[in-house]
Amino acid sequence: MAKVDIVVPIYNVEKYIKATLNSLKNQTYQDIRILCIDDGSKDHSKDEVLDFIKDDERFIYFYKENGGLSDARNYGLNKATAPYIMFIDGDDKCEPQMVELSLNAILEDDSDMVIFPYYLLYSQTGVKEAIPMPFKRGRYSLIDNPEILAFLPNAAWNKLYKTSLFTKHDIKYPYGYRHQDLGTTPKLLYLAKAVSILEEPLYDYLIDRVGNITTKTDHKLTHILDMCKEICDYYKENNIFDTYKEELNYLCSINFINSLRKAMNMNDKEFVNQFIDEIFDFKKRYFKHNPSKYQIKENRNDFIYLHRFLTKSYYAYKRRKNG
Repeated sequence: MAKVDIVVPIYNVEKYIKATLNSLKNQTYQDIRILCIDDGSKDHSKDEVLDFIKDDERFIYFYKENGGLSDARNYGLNKATAPYIMFIDGDDKCEPQMVELSLNAILEDDSDMVIFPYYLLYSQTGVKEAIPMPFKRGRYSLIDNPEILAFLPNAAWNKLYKTSLFTKHDIKYPYGYRHQDLGTTPKLLYLAKAVSILEEPLYDYLIDRVGNITTKTDHKLTHILDMCKEICDYYKENNIFDTYKEELNYLCSINFINSLRKAMNMNDKEFVNQFIDEIFDFKKRYFKHNPSKYQIKENRNDFIYLHRFLTKSYYAYKRRKNG
């Protein structure tokens, strides 16, 4: 049995998957097993994968009917047998020491999760932009460091986990939703006795691929509400919502702002205005007020998205400006 299982969801990434798998093949730590989960690809991804893995028994190919990213991750989780697990997207790449440094940290710190910085990779130019961690190298816990809930990235892919963190608590990625990392990672932060944070970027996130889900703007923007409800209700069910209310308020607000920025470019007036109302109704129901413990200052105009009237006025202005 391998020490680390790496789940790679695959869907229509024939141009990228070999580079992804090659970056895993060339890891400095070799006691790994790579679970290639083909989520019903309609291109030649299967052929690319099978050609690449034919001489390396550590790579295992699985085919399943299309169910989306969360379903592919959960499928891989169900196939995992190693004590540690990672999730790597099928169009990204990994730095050679990703597994080694992550595993060293989780063992050294006796933690349940490792989180590391990453690069934004631009395919057209090959330029890599480092996205640093807002925390120094160290061992953290939610109870002692509640700010990690507010500021750590929620992506599934820049982390190493104890597999038991999922299996013991029956944690799955919410099926069928965009932003399903947001609906999962805050649960894991609560369940982990400790979290190790690294300072070296170990993952290359392909930011400019056509069809990249993070750049999509459509009616699935409302999924951000579902995932914020998912985590807030989870914290309520575990009687810790009030303890981390300010952190959750900040986390939800930042994600709402990112979604509202996208909504400003949509032409569906009825949808956008309803989306704005749903966001501010959600915030009123769960938090009563805007974040006060942590100041939102990512971008100069973020204050607009903290007020219903200003957000709607700005959207009306954008519509008039764009004709």
